[in-house]
Amino acid sequence: MSNIEINSGGGTTISGVTTTTSSVAIKQPSVNVSVGGVIGGGSDAHFVFAQSTVSKTWNIEHNLNKYPSVTIIDSGDNVLFTEIEYTDKNNVVVRFEASTSGKAYMN
Repeated sequence: MSNIEINSGGGTTISGVTTTTSSVAIKQPSVNVSVGGVIGGGSDAHFVFAQSTVSKTWNIEHNLNKYPSVTIIDSGDNVLFTEIEYTDKNNVVVRFEASTSGKAYMN
């Protein structure tokens, strides 16, 4: 694979096709990353909460003994962004502007 570089305003001929450049492409260098230590291999506790009836407030006891990340998916499979309150390491309160049903995924 070959790279072709054309500077803004410059012209070039490629296989009989003449072009004039009026825009500039920004190239990012490739980066190799090396990470030392253990990655993966273990498992992290997670919890799925199902709210089958619509409600403006979901009180969730997850018993994960941590402040988990929370993803809310409504009954239409849409990701929702809303207020989440961590009452302690084992309980979360989720509040919505309108009554909602769906699932809360925590890990």
